[in-house]
Amino acid sequence: MSKMYGKQDGEEISEYHLVILIGILSGLLEVVKSSLFINELVMQAKNQLLSIDSLQDRCAGSIIAAVAGDALGWMTEFIRSHNDLKHKMGLEQVTDYQSWSKRVGGRFQGYEDYIAAGEYSDDTQLTICTAACISFNGCFDYHPFCKFEYPMWLEYARGAGGTVKEAAEKIQRKSADWNSNFFSRKTKEGSIDYRDGGANGAAMRISPHVLANVGRWEQAEADIWRNSIISHGHPRAIVGALLYGYALQTVLQWSEPSIGQQLIEILGNWVKQLQIPKIPALKTWLTEWNKERVESFEVVFEKTKQEAVEWLRLIWLGLRKDESPQNILEQLGCFDQATKGSGLATAIAGVYLFARQPEQTQESIITAANMIGSDTDSIAAFVGGLGGAAFGLEVISEKWRSQIQDAPFLICIGEHLAKISAGEHEKMKIRPGYSGIKLGKALCRQTVHKDMRVVHCRLGAGTITEIDKQSLLTQGRTVTTVRINFDVGQSCKLAFRADTPSKTLFII
Repeated sequence: MSKMYGKQDGEEISEYHLVILIGILSGLLEVVKSSLFINELVMQAKNQLLSIDSLQDRCAGSIIAAVAGDALGWMTEFIRSHNDLKHKMGLEQVTDYQSWSKRVGGRFQGYEDYIAAGEYSDDTQLTICTAACISFNGCFDYHPFCKFEYPMWLEYARGAGGTVKEAAEKIQRKSADWNSNFFSRKTKEGSIDYRDGGANGAAMRISPHVLANVGRWEQAEADIWRNSIISHGHPRAIVGALLYGYALQTVLQWSEPSIGQQLIEILGNWVKQLQIPKIPALKTWLTEWNKERVESFEVVFEKTKQEAVEWLRLIWLGLRKDESPQNILEQLGCFDQATKGSGLATAIAGVYLFARQPEQTQESIITAANMIGSDTDSIAAFVGGLGGAAFGLEVISEKWRSQIQDAPFLICIGEHLAKISAGEHEKMKIRPGYSGIKLGKALCRQTVHKDMRVVHCRLGAGTITEIDKQSLLTQGRTVTTVRINFDVGQSCKLAFRADTPSKTLFII
């Protein structure tokens, strides 16, 4: 018989039970130690607040380096193999921006989109759209995003996937709002329900929420939720966006950024504690999400968190064993056609490639862009966003920065968000609109000509700098593409397939 050591609520405690109790307490002690370690790092971060100049450099660096990744990775996003890359571009691998082209618009309405070296895709366009809807206090003003910014983006969208575009169409319904944009999208295989949309179209656009709220994760987190569920309903998209956002928040707060395995450990501990926020209007969304579903959102959310923890463990071991990036991305499913665009997998792939060699961010962007068969532009953009947040504008070369489309405008956006984060009143208007401008006739393709001055109801005044006309496969039909350089600093390319006057562009 075991020796007794005492009683608890009338029950005897044996040596056996005591050993179990000691084991449990030891485990709890380890958890406490881990928690204290994280808290110590957080306190360290708070005690090392960045100067406004340093914060502006990092925020601008995060934006511009993410765009560099987008521009380089977009070139290879639709390349099928390394032989395909050599055949189409004459390159063994991409190491710099190149001019290229791709067929867009479908079988009968398709035309050749000519992309200049350093031009960016929808990843950057929607990041700008998000930044344009950040209020002076750092909060996300979702009303103009849903009713104006996101739908109007369709006029000049480049490189966007089906879910992101469909969501922008559906948000225009009178009944739709940030928490009620449920829809189904037709595909070749059938249809995809909004609740099953787990791609990275949300994660790629959420960085402004973090850059405008450095040190205020609760606000950034809530707004990432609000922004993400406008277009994507599956937890993989939402957790991927949150994970990338928290990684940004983490590296932005250290004078010497937490890198490598330490960064992965921090993210792993954070994911385990991640909860659905108590946003009142989110309850309505959850109720609708759960209708006629076998598994509730809450159940799928917990499973996705576990998946994130397992994948973070995978990349932690990959860093420890110095495995090849190709091998790690394969294990994350980044090359599998069914999972390559996963919001969670691509965000973790981006975190991994950054953590692997943080101070060589430009080289890591090149590595990401040459992971042929993966979602190269988004992964490379995540790598760049983290590198810029850690080290500022100098993380990529001056040559790369100078070639990026709209670089001065993008740098200004980063600095603008940093000032908001620092509590400085910022007057920059990312979307100047047409206030005070006398509107002429609505723009249509019969009247466009080079150097014409026009105004967009959101993007403001600008000048037409390029016009191109191409024949479509449908007999007698043509498309006219027009590039407009807006005075605010952003440039957009629009396609007119019909003679119908524009609803948003007017001659001035």
